[in-house]
Amino acid sequence: MKIFLDSNILLRVFLKDVPGQFEYCQSLISNIEEGKSLAYTSGIVFLEISYVLKSVYQIPFEEIKTILDAIFNIRGLTIIEKTNTKKALEFYKKYKIKFTDCLIASQLPKDTILVSFDEELSKIKEIVVKKPQQILS
Repeated sequence: MKIFLDSNILLRVFLKDVPGQFEYCQSLISNIEEGKSLAYTSGIVFLEISYVLKSVYQIPFEEIKTILDAIFNIRGLTIIEKTNTKKALEFYKKYKIKFTDCLIASQLPKDTILVSFDEELSKIKEIVVKKPQQILS
């Protein structure tokens, strides 16, 4: 199964701030590291994570750097650098959701499930979005 991790999945693992979600996300990361899923994320996700950690959680730079390094070094996680801005703009106009979410949706490799707790992403009919617990079951 090919999956793409949204920023909220990785944030739950490193912040451990939502107990029920943390366990599912941690199990998902373990599965990726064991080679049970082909997993992706992207530079856009790193951007969102760094912004949230600094602006919302007031986490110091050194700790943010450590978290970003840890994400980058998750065994079996491929970082996608290519963005289809034209497709993202189409999603943005059509579904009226955050542009960063549209950018992420535009990066999904073919037949890849976007794993997220973000309900807004379900509005994009051209992609499949599931929560970690749905992937794990």
